[in-house]
Amino acid sequence: MTEPGAKPKPADQAEPIPTAVVKRRRISSVWIVPILALVVVGYLVWSQAMRERGPMITIVFGDAGGLESGSEIVHRGVTVGVVREMALTDDLQSVSVTAELRPDAAGLAVDGTAFWVVRPEVSLERIAGLETLVGPQYIALQPGDPSGNRVGSFVALDAPPRIAPADEDALRLTLRSDRLGNLSAGSPVLYREIKVGEVRHAVLSDDATGVLVTIDIEPRYAPLVHTETKFWRAGGVGVDFGLFRGLSVEADSLDALLQASISFATPERESRRGARAESGASFELEDGADEDWLGWAPVVELEQP
Repeated sequence: MTEPGAKPKPADQAEPIPTAVVKRRRISSVWIVPILALVVVGYLVWSQAMRERGPMITIVFGDAGGLESGSEIVHRGVTVGVVREMALTDDLQSVSVTAELRPDAAGLAVDGTAFWVVRPEVSLERIAGLETLVGPQYIALQPGDPSGNRVGSFVALDAPPRIAPADEDALRLTLRSDRLGNLSAGSPVLYREIKVGEVRHAVLSDDATGVLVTIDIEPRYAPLVHTETKFWRAGGVGVDFGLFRGLSVEADSLDALLQASISFATPERESRRGARAESGASFELEDGADEDWLGWAPVVELEQP
């Protein structure tokens, strides 16, 4: 404050403005050890969490009804993964499901693995998924070749696969017929009412005059098939009535009653059997069996499983 009568000082002679001085505090060495310990513990927790996480995969479903975040992926009765997120695809026509597999199930994320939603199914051919009537729906899978390429994206099946992947060692044969009837992929091929193979698929012949049914015979039972082996349609119930002989009912095994099947027989005498059939051989598929065929019981050494 300027005293009365005193002349003000020039601006260049004004008193300097004091400046604040900030003194930096040094971190005490006492805190270094706890901070390092926290860093190490955090890294160990993070690395353990990363080791416990399995691969993340994406599965696209046409209809994901019944699924939700937390739904399980089950294989052979064991939970091998869980759904993390669900969202519509960009075209709004499908559902993209992000799921995490368990670390020990990482080998399932390979090319050829098939996924589908398990839902209740009741038909003459199949009864499955009844547990989902009262419990949550889940995702089942059919694993691909473990040695296949690792992939992270899959397109789910609309329904469970009817047949298992083809066995490269199976005996593959073609049966010719004028109609398909009620045969379908997965229909069993029976020998003495034991399943020894299955139908893979069927197509029209090149001239469209018949149907070509492709079947696989399990490697162990391949010696049963020779060039003179006879194949015929089986399944269903046959009824024959005569005035003096009464009512006669003929039926195959329970499996054959529930679904269409194919049976075959091979002549007993080696001289009538012909050579062993090789993959690619063709046979006629008859509508029924002759009485002689039903009596054939050749002695054939089967390969050990």
